[in-house]
Amino acid sequence: MNQESVLCSRIGHSTDDRMLLSPTEALTTMALVPIAVFVLVLLAISVPLQHSFGSNRTLDFSLFPDGSAHVFFELESNPLFPDTQITLFGESIENLVVEDENGFLLTTEPSQNNPTIFEVETLGASTILINYDTYSLVSKNGKVWSFAVDSPTEFSLLMPVNSLVVGMTTFPIDMSEEDDRIKMLLPPGPVELTYFLTHAESAQVKPVVETEDSSQSSIIIAIAGIIIAVIIAVIFKFRKKPIRNTQAELVKEEKGSTEQFELESTLSDDNVRDDDKEIIKFIHENGGEVLESELRKKFLQPRTTMWRAVKRLERQGKIIISKKDQQNLVKLKTREDQDE
Repeated sequence: MNQESVLCSRIGHSTDDRMLLSPTEALTTMALVPIAVFVLVLLAISVPLQHSFGSNRTLDFSLFPDGSAHVFFELESNPLFPDTQITLFGESIENLVVEDENGFLLTTEPSQNNPTIFEVETLGASTILINYDTYSLVSKNGKVWSFAVDSPTEFSLLMPVNSLVVGMTTFPIDMSEEDDRIKMLLPPGPVELTYFLTHAESAQVKPVVETEDSSQSSIIIAIAGIIIAVIIAVIFKFRKKPIRNTQAELVKEEKGSTEQFELESTLSDDNVRDDDKEIIKFIHENGGEVLESELRKKFLQPRTTMWRAVKRLERQGKIIISKKDQQNLVKLKTREDQDE
């Protein structure tokens, strides 16, 4: 055998040795494959679970005399996840609007097994803003109303007008007054609150014959009522927001805001839809700003339809949308706003 054939034989043997695995290495590789697959499965499962447990940034409940509650809460979202699962408060959900931090409406799909769970398409959204109405959080027994909720975070509660709280399972963190309505900041966990709705009535009172006991009881009730009224007055005296001095100042301000808005040019603008022009005219006739809820009542439109209309006008630079008492305030964009 010559030297060249020996060299080729050695090279061939070394190549075969590199390509083949020993029995120990083969068993080790086979044992690692299921572990790797198991890890990948866990990673795939963890993706939908992570966005289901996003933390609430803001949670607000507003109660109304008809027993309805408006719920607003802000939820963190991972912009890399295509979908996010949200759980709402209350089983009867009405007027649900879900949008991202830029005001764009997000597509929602209710769960077939649970009416409080919704899947939201949130790809690219870092914040979810949720607004809806429900009748499931408030109940009534006789003249006593009850509000109950189990919140994972602290929340604000805005009571109805002319309401008197008579019972509460926990103490509020803070208490204030907002537009003649009691507002409380409550801690996380289960909270139940009972209240009455007081109305000014002009009913005739029949004369009664008072005994000594009934007279004393009446005096005690009257004194207790005076003490409660004084306490409430003292609590809210220094919390009340400053009110503009005269009606003339308010009229002057509203007139200035509407005069600075170019109504005629907007009504003659071909890029503005006819139904949007009617919205502009209504806002102009009402001092230059209205709540979105007032627009829905005026034009008999559902929440989503009206929201698309005002967002369209905002993109066209005709209006400004801001928050007021957890509601959307729609204001005409004046020349002064454009200069800013």
